[in-house]
Amino acid sequence: KLVYKLKTDGLIKENQENNKKVLSLTQKGARVLSLLKESKCEPLPPLRYTKEQGEKLIIIAFDIPEKDARKRAWLRSALKNLGFKMIQKSFWVGKTKIPKSFLEDLYKLKLINFVEILEISKTGSLKQLQ
Repeated sequence: KLVYKLKTDGLIKENQENNKKVLSLTQKGARVLSLLKESKCEPLPPLRYTKEQGEKLIIIAFDIPEKDARKRAWLRSALKNLGFKMIQKSFWVGKTKIPKSFLEDLYKLKLINFVEILEISKTGSLKQLQ
């Protein structure tokens, strides 16, 4: 099924060589492979950070572009590991202090402009989240 899908997508082609069927990449397949390799080149930081319970409620909201979907998935996993709870896919709350190393990683990944971190001193209608 996979070979059929790659053929119909124009990523590979089948040739006859010495009475054997040989599969090879098409130009389109080579471009796609190159893009995949490039996207895998940038390693993401580890997901483990030192968790320290805080007193105040922290809200983290983000809107990361689709081209950075891999980084967005990393951010969600990091927030989960820090003990934050997902309200919506891009809206998280918790009472964990934000580690400095986490903020540094957001800068390194160039995500800081897409992330808002708010500390709430009065809960108002968010009392049920405590």
